[in-house]
Amino acid sequence: MKFIKFSVLLLLTSCVQRNDVVVESIASSASFIAQGDAQVNIRWWHSFDNEYLSSLVKQGLQDNLSLKAKDLRFKSSAIEAKIATVDLYPTLNLTSSASSSFDDVGEFNSAFFGLSSSWELDLWGRIDANIDKSYWNHQEQLALYRGSANLVAGGITNAWLGLISEQKKQLVLAEQFQRTKDSLSVIVRRFEMGKNSITAIWQQQKLLKSIEVQQSKNHTDLFLYQQTLALWLAVPTNEIKINIKQTLPLLPALPEIGVPAEVLKYRPDIEQAFAKIKAANETLAIAISNQYPRITLRANYSTSKNSVTDLFDDWSGNLIAALAVPLFDSGERKSIVEQRKLQLQALIMDYQQVWLKAIATVNQVLINEAQLLKITKNLEEQLALAERTEKLTTIKYLTGKTSYLDLLKTQESILSLERQKIDANKRVIINRVLLYRELSHGDFSDNNKSMPTDHDNQGKKS
Repeated sequence: MKFIKFSVLLLLTSCVQRNDVVVESIASSASFIAQGDAQVNIRWWHSFDNEYLSSLVKQGLQDNLSLKAKDLRFKSSAIEAKIATVDLYPTLNLTSSASSSFDDVGEFNSAFFGLSSSWELDLWGRIDANIDKSYWNHQEQLALYRGSANLVAGGITNAWLGLISEQKKQLVLAEQFQRTKDSLSVIVRRFEMGKNSITAIWQQQKLLKSIEVQQSKNHTDLFLYQQTLALWLAVPTNEIKINIKQTLPLLPALPEIGVPAEVLKYRPDIEQAFAKIKAANETLAIAISNQYPRITLRANYSTSKNSVTDLFDDWSGNLIAALAVPLFDSGERKSIVEQRKLQLQALIMDYQQVWLKAIATVNQVLINEAQLLKITKNLEEQLALAERTEKLTTIKYLTGKTSYLDLLKTQESILSLERQKIDANKRVIINRVLLYRELSHGDFSDNNKSMPTDHDNQGKKS
């Protein structure tokens, strides 16, 4: 199976041979190991059709502190990209001064007033390269922000699913405790009638104690999920209310995934890796341009007199063209160029690795889903068989045709399977959350309503 092919094209962009790298990601025609037909909203959590979950994710995307910090860094990088463009234009400075002796403060002995300007001619593209570098740094921050947004949405969803499953387990444990307690009453009556030994009572009491341990663990897990959800939402833990009416959502239909080349390029980590390559390429261009002469034009227009009243009578100006040519630096500039080339090649390898890992991760999630569904179905069948066995064993026990130990084993089996079934259902849904996250590009703005179907990284600024 072919995964990714990379083609690196070198273009000449001025008198200097500046390397402009264009990275093309081409995946094989083979699709993922599984494929569905459902359309997925870019806000993938809506697939679970739960308004409360949707409101939680919306709140998290607005209030999560880590996401807010990423947003500020993103906005800061936009300003930095804007600042980089000022070198394209001349600077203009106003300078004025006046001097006075200590004996006659207020009486000026001399005065100066002038305007100065400077402008570097971007013959080798150094300034343009710096502007493009700032642009790609900005794109990297955008990818980081989208990746964080996807992480926040996934974290909130998983915490909510965990909270719901523990609430369900809380009800099941309460029911199990009551059933076991009722059975204990029956065993006590039979003991009083001389139909079983005291050990049967002890064994049933031991089973009750084991359920109490599970209830204690359940209480702890509930609090931990509450706390986790509160952290994602940036609110106090006590503001997370437990709604016992909430139930685990049904597993949505498997989405239409498509082929890797058309889907995974939206992933924030892939776009971030691509932006790093483009920024490194501009850094290389800057290093190359630093090997060549730099020409700067400077202009001054000023007036100076010993008297303020005569200050503006005479003006003088000059225009200076300054040429700075690197002659000898012990090979420093050349070494820097070689270093930048190696760094660029390393980033291309990183980009390739990100692609391969993305494809492998999605396939692994799909494999996990198939396996988890089998486990869930198997547990349901086991539970149905265990319930039938318990009914028959209970009748035999009450009629004296079997021992208490046989009944105890069937009870323990049912109690365990009921809890395992809840956990298995949770794992299936959480695995689907992971699939949605792996396919999402994290842009949850109002302009995006569904997963895009066509996008080309090379269409960005280059």
